[in-house]
Amino acid sequence: MANTPSQCPFLVPVVADTLWIWPVPAFCRRSDTRVKVPARGTLMRVCTTSDHAGCPGFRTSGARDESPGWSLV
Repeated sequence: MANTPSQCPFLVPVVADTLWIWPVPAFCRRSDTRVKVPARGTLMRVCTTSDHAGCPGFRTSGARDESPGWSLV
């Protein structure tokens, strides 16, 4: 999962964690709410594309000002 400009800035990869029980390789971490795990379809259709700008969580968080700047390498 590579970091791209069109990807949601709140998307955090899960790398080599054998305790991770969800079938997706990332989760959504915003400072104003709890961690959320997107459905596989949502991850592929929204979170990893420029469509993340339409996500209600992204819009309410003021994402452009508070993005954590994760590097998904």
